[in-house]
Amino acid sequence: MLEVLDYLENIPQDGKIESWEDPFRDSEVVVSQDFCDIDELEGHSAWAVQNFLERDIDREPCYSDASIEQRAEYMKDFHDNFNELSGYSGNLHFSDKMGAYDLGAFNPTTKRIDLNADLLHDSNPEQLMETILHESRHAYQDYAINNPKKVSVDADTISVWKNNFEHYITPELDYEAYFNQPIEADANDFAERMYEQGTNRLT
Repeated sequence: MLEVLDYLENIPQDGKIESWEDPFRDSEVVVSQDFCDIDELEGHSAWAVQNFLERDIDREPCYSDASIEQRAEYMKDFHDNFNELSGYSGNLHFSDKMGAYDLGAFNPTTKRIDLNADLLHDSNPEQLMETILHESRHAYQDYAINNPKKVSVDADTISVWKNNFEHYITPELDYEAYFNQPIEADANDFAERMYEQGTNRLT
């Protein structure tokens, strides 16, 4: 399980979601049959950020005023705008059983992305959007490893990603090594760049 632990100080601490039912719990993971061009993935991801933020200006209710369930639906819509290009769709879930400092996780066996439902308490969607982007990048890395001929990623990069998945360093073992390992560094860079590019496109 891959976890995001690089924003510890920003996790909302204003109460837990008790017995919250994930509206996407029964969704099946679908494997894309399309060519996943890495530049197209990035273009769609940045556009999805821009589109979400622009729509939220006139949305009723806007994200900050929405209920937990509505926020989850908004995030699912945000993810749907680009996730078919990551290789897997229907794999986004929220969990009320994750640790207080676990923001999200991608499971390379089930292809499932789990997000900490507590993040839905935050009226600002930035951290949750970046977590979705981060975990979706792990899904793309995994797809590239398993479908090297369907992606425009060079063989050396795929080899590094594959080796890292097989020898993943957990934060409990060595946090600095965890944070700097190739697949985490790539996912962090992707999430931060896509969010920044999307916000910079706002008119």
